[in-house]
Amino acid sequence: MKNTSDVKKWMSLVGVLIMVNTAAMGQDLEAYVNIALMNSPKLQAKQLTYESSLVAVSEVGSIPNTTIGGGYFVQEAETRVGPQRAKLSASQMFPWFGTLKAKKQASGALAESDRFELESTTRDITLKVKQAYYRLYEKKASIEIIEENLNILKTYEELALNELENNRTTMVDVLKIRIQINELKNQKEVVNEELVSDIKGFNLLLNRSILEEVKIVDTLRVTQEVFSKENLIDNPKLLKIEAMKEATAQSELAATKENAPSIGVGLDYVFVDERDMVMPDNGKDIVMPMVNLSIPLFSKKFTSKRKQLQLQQEALANTKIDAENELETLFEDNLAALNNAKRTISTQTENVHQAKQAEQVILTTYQTGTIDFEQVLEVQQLILKYQLSTLQALTAYHNSKAALESLTK
Repeated sequence: MKNTSDVKKWMSLVGVLIMVNTAAMGQDLEAYVNIALMNSPKLQAKQLTYESSLVAVSEVGSIPNTTIGGGYFVQEAETRVGPQRAKLSASQMFPWFGTLKAKKQASGALAESDRFELESTTRDITLKVKQAYYRLYEKKASIEIIEENLNILKTYEELALNELENNRTTMVDVLKIRIQINELKNQKEVVNEELVSDIKGFNLLLNRSILEEVKIVDTLRVTQEVFSKENLIDNPKLLKIEAMKEATAQSELAATKENAPSIGVGLDYVFVDERDMVMPDNGKDIVMPMVNLSIPLFSKKFTSKRKQLQLQQEALANTKIDAENELETLFEDNLAALNNAKRTISTQTENVHQAKQAEQVILTTYQTGTIDFEQVLEVQQLILKYQLSTLQALTAYHNSKAALESLTK
């Protein structure tokens, strides 16, 4: 009866615990996400690109350079008040009213598109870290499940050996149990190798040494969360396209205004030497204000530019529709996968419970002096199968949940 008690003791330890306090998990995972975001060279590059585009806004909003010139008369030009000796000039061109504002708004919209690209990259990195972490959890939990089943099989081996001594079973049953133990040991080694490899990959994702320790939580749980498809409109991928559309629209407006005349103002100052005589205004310097217009008589290039920008806006409109469809498809696929995973978890958990009951029924026959080890092994394999299936569904649930969060939050 002592061996029966040991079997029941091991049986009580078998199974995947789904419901658990996840505060520690959230804290660890959040810390890893922050490390990845802080160390990511890709994200740093996007940040620098965004900062550069912000600086460019001031550049395009500036007026053209002021032109300053000077000259010296090699042969003096005589005037009534004296010979001209040298001349200084300064002029400034001003684009047509609203041109600089349109260019500045176009550049600002491009900077916004870079900001949304930065946010999109942040979401992508966050999702990759979460899903990689959940793979680590699945591998770690798989090893624990296999170890628990190994311990149970070792207990069965002891029972079978006792039965063999009492001539109530054959060596075949013992060998079958040992074969199953060997299979599980091999499976454990395979999963352990995969876990070691995945840990290295996880550290590389965080852009740190592959030898860094990774803390993996013991359990995960299913939570009740609602995801709304309407939140897809705030996805940075769509907002980026919208910002680019605004940039091309403002660029088109700027191109239209560039087809208008540019206005220039200037001033010439001429140095005049005095004549060798007494006369009014003798040697008086000459000051000449100027106004000029730069008229684009040949406007074909502006017409072509506007046409290009109009076509770009149409292309971006179609790109946005395609992106919306793609995001909606991803949303529906992940929502369906999440719901399917929840159902699978519930079903397989119930299957594990019923398989354990079946095993208990088989074990009760030990009290009558007989035990069918072949049936025990079959049920034990079912329990292992359902436990691993539950674990895979739990990982799939969290992967889909992370994807939905990346799409809508």
